Amino acid sequence: MIQEDMSEKEIRIHPTQKPIALYKWLLNNYADKGDKILDTHVGSASSLIACYELGFDAVGFELDPVFYEKARQRLDDYESQLSIFDYLGR
Repeated sequence: MIQEDMSEKEIRIHPTQKPIALYKWLLNNYADKGDKILDTHVGSASSLIACYELGFDAVGFELDPVFYEKARQRLDDYESQLSIFDYLGR
């Protein structure tokens, strides 16, 4: 699938980074509500952001300290953004 909507283009922090939209599609099609998601190769944290957006509990691991720090910063930046849904009781 080609990413045609460039407004959704993500800043790359990892050489094999996948789009958040891909993980959301996977979760919507293959995970059940209440599942806990395990990502043993977090990389850029796209999977963890998708889990957060869809309400899944998730655990992730990243061995590379450089990518861990980049992923942690990306998660911190993402979680610091306010959303109207946070106030509406998503």
